[in-house]
Amino acid sequence: MAEAKRYASILLFGCPGSGKGTQGVVLGALPNLVHLAMGDIFRGLDKNSDIGREFLSYATKGLLVPDELTIRVFRQHVEQLRTDGKIDLAYHTLILDGIPRTLGQVELLADVIEVKRVVYLMIEDRDALIARLANRAAKSNRPDDADRSVIENRILVYEHETHPVLDAYPKKLLARVNADQPPLGVLRDVAGCLIGYVSGQI
Repeated sequence: MAEAKRYASILLFGCPGSGKGTQGVVLGALPNLVHLAMGDIFRGLDKNSDIGREFLSYATKGLLVPDELTIRVFRQHVEQLRTDGKIDLAYHTLILDGIPRTLGQVELLADVIEVKRVVYLMIEDRDALIARLANRAAKSNRPDDADRSVIENRILVYEHETHPVLDAYPKKLLARVNADQPPLGVLRDVAGCLIGYVSGQI
């Protein structure tokens, strides 16, 4: 990043299938918010390129993409958006979905983003979560939701490698939201958590 300042950011946090993407898309439609989903960024890679094949080698097994590759792809994507005039450092707040996913990524992103709020979408019913992911896979042909064993492995990876990321940020930034409710109810609660935390208002 050429800029010395960091991008104001809201982290959408939660296990696979908790609704981060759904909420992020809605929030990203607001004028001063930009939704960046790391999964979408990865899936937008050319599958025949070296980096695209490398991503698929992890995604099809339900594994996390290594930190170095993840941050490299993210930085390139954000820099391109800035170059294209789609992100204004002084105006936009990034809504980050699926990044950072490890403590290593937290450290590697420290010079890029300034976290204003961490919204933790919580869902307790594991069976319902697996069913939700399986249904999503059937509709979207996502390699990372290919079958139950892959789904269960993604959840285990989340519990062991991603959940600890919550402890990397001050407790005062954390907001817990019940994600086991209709999307509009989740959106209402998420919006309530974010008022005053975008575009440097706090």
